[in-house]
Amino acid sequence: MQKKKVLILHAPLGAGHETAAKAIAEAFLLRYPNIEIKSADVLDFSYEIFKQTLPKAFYFLTFYIPFLYKLFYDYSNHRSRYKFLNHVSSAFLKKSRFVKFINDFNPDFIISTNPLPMQLVSKTKEKNIIDILSANVCTDFGFHTFWHNADVNYYFAANEKIKRALISYGAIPESVKVTGIPISSKFSKLSDRQKTLGELGFDVSMPVLLIVGGTTAYGKLMNIIGELKKRNNLIQFIVVAGRDENLQKKLKKSKINSDPLIRTFGFVNNLDEYMTATDLIFTKAGGLTIAECLTKGLPMVIYDIIPGQEEDNLNYVVSHGAGIKAENIKKSVEAVVDFFSQPEKLAKMKENCRKIAKPNAANDLADFVASILNSK
Repeated sequence: MQKKKVLILHAPLGAGHETAAKAIAEAFLLRYPNIEIKSADVLDFSYEIFKQTLPKAFYFLTFYIPFLYKLFYDYSNHRSRYKFLNHVSSAFLKKSRFVKFINDFNPDFIISTNPLPMQLVSKTKEKNIIDILSANVCTDFGFHTFWHNADVNYYFAANEKIKRALISYGAIPESVKVTGIPISSKFSKLSDRQKTLGELGFDVSMPVLLIVGGTTAYGKLMNIIGELKKRNNLIQFIVVAGRDENLQKKLKKSKINSDPLIRTFGFVNNLDEYMTATDLIFTKAGGLTIAECLTKGLPMVIYDIIPGQEEDNLNYVVSHGAGIKAENIKKSVEAVVDFFSQPEKLAKMKENCRKIAKPNAANDLADFVASILNSK
């Protein structure tokens, strides 16, 4: 019997799309080792100048002129602009290179964690070049027009609201599966809180705040930590800079490293362990990050959101009582102090997180696709 093949496409426009793709690949490898998996970045099929500049342009736009990104997000999020992404993508995606790649790998199913890659699939389907089953994986908690594509066979949505939106755009109800956002299986595993805190030299009886920096300015971070220590000197801090190299360098030289109640890190591969050891997280509103926090039952204080999809993510979290929005440093500090002074409030929010968590999203997606392939 010929081995089945699945192609997973993503785009480097924010870290979440690739992270979701890796989580899906992991699920297939663990559950269906007989299915061959290949992952690819859609910009590998673009002109070199776009491959080099698009991720940087996206970063610059979202973090330095977010109001302009918001205008684009809202302008394009309308039924009448359904084909907008299709037309724009024609300018920089090389269909011929993609078709050769598809013919060489010959997948039985194509999964995309970003709307852009599916435009290439759509173009080839429209011209009858390839006709392969495909699915979009929505990696945020709100709907945007770009996620709908008439040539896509299936959708994996984060929640029922997105499912209803896709159906309103013409998707067949049975084609939309509410699985949640795919995250790595390690976030579902129970890690040893006491062991992690012991390795950090922390007291298990004292509260722990996890701060995931991302692109947060160093000065703002120091202000928040400084104000929190004035209000509650028992808080223990785990500060993770992530991929922000500038923040990493400044944290490494910072005087806070001499504080026995603060531990700083750059990019880490064991964020799941730190989440288990933590009572509260101060974070951005990326779809994958929120899905991970929900699975860990970790309440969120959310700040510095990117207008657009992160607004949708924030609204979802707040509406379900799984986190709050902090508009400035003062409110951020007040929120953290408030939570740590009211254990029952924090416990209720942890419970709310677990109620809406979908830790098996990647497995459920893999199971569904495998069932389709096995029925062919």
